[in-house]
Amino acid sequence: MRIFFLMCLASLSCTAHAVDGIETEIDGDLTVVAGAFGDDGTHEAEPLTAEVSLGGSASYVLENGVKLSGNLTFRAQKDHPERAGFAGAILACPPQYAECASLNGMALRGGFSRLSTVGFADEAGARGSLERAYLEVDGGWGSFTFGRDDGVAARFFEGGPTLFELARDRDPILDPTGLNGVRTRNDISSTAAKMSYVTPRILGVRAGLSYTPDASVRRLDLDTSRTMTGVIEPELGHAVELGLQVSRLLVEQDIRVRSSLTWSQARSETRLYEDTKTTSFGLDLERRDAFRIGFSVLNSNNGGHGDYSSFGLGGEYWINDWQLGLSGAKAEDDTLGLETWSATAGVSREVEDNIFLTLGYRIGEARLESAPTSVEKERNQDGVLLELRIRK
Repeated sequence: MRIFFLMCLASLSCTAHAVDGIETEIDGDLTVVAGAFGDDGTHEAEPLTAEVSLGGSASYVLENGVKLSGNLTFRAQKDHPERAGFAGAILACPPQYAECASLNGMALRGGFSRLSTVGFADEAGARGSLERAYLEVDGGWGSFTFGRDDGVAARFFEGGPTLFELARDRDPILDPTGLNGVRTRNDISSTAAKMSYVTPRILGVRAGLSYTPDASVRRLDLDTSRTMTGVIEPELGHAVELGLQVSRLLVEQDIRVRSSLTWSQARSETRLYEDTKTTSFGLDLERRDAFRIGFSVLNSNNGGHGDYSSFGLGGEYWINDWQLGLSGAKAEDDTLGLETWSATAGVSREVEDNIFLTLGYRIGEARLESAPTSVEKERNQDGVLLELRIRK
């Protein structure tokens, strides 16, 4: 415990250094996303979103070679006010309509997707939280992690690249349009407190297991704890995640191959829902400073009222210091009768050391197939995105 507290204190240092054998490091990240999208008359995009992240880590190596490390990460964010934390309603459909996703006069919510046809009563402004706080024990037999962190299903994710680091097509951290409903990362437990074990990498292959007692947590880009009035909540807990990841270099072709296969199950404390079961697969091929392509797919029973399935695809090509990229993503939430998709083309460049600028054009659509004629069935957005990211 004494070593752990020393590491936590050392991680607050503003520079990386070693004290009494404890190595510390701190990093920061500022991202601003500006968007200019056409107004469809019913839905407004957010012209300016941003996030700042500050993380600190500390490590200590015991005499037997076991490495102890701790990590703290704080983030602050301003996202689309109607869709902060990804959850909420993309298209509204009050539960009094028989065609809407409802049960006993209450709206349903996807167990995995976290989406509903009833939105939050209030709009979210700027928010901040301690996103990660964990201790890791790493030895020749693998690594154990205790505390607030991603589960192995999310940590092992592999898939197509996206030029936009935060305002991406799938699994968005910032969503200026408010229309993105695509999750291809098997992230059932968000960063709720958990225990994880990851094996050593053998011939490029490693496996992992995570257990999360309570999967409800307030994370900025995936809030699984925020509730909505008039919506039945799945209340997920006792989440188990299994993952397998491969990373191999094909020497003759000079191509790095990365792939992952994950599975998760979370118990619902609400009897109206089944246990939420989710599987995902991803593949990524990269030749350094030349190109990178990949895809990811996911399927979930979404709590038992209709499956959720998603797909993401992306490719990048390097020309000198420029990156050219295309990406697209699509999801279908059968619980709600909702379909969303988007496609993005753009260019990116490191303009100065640790300063990255990305410019692109995005088109997107959301359609609620189950909505009655008196309810809005479709929303479209297309426009220009600019992402500025500064790392330290």
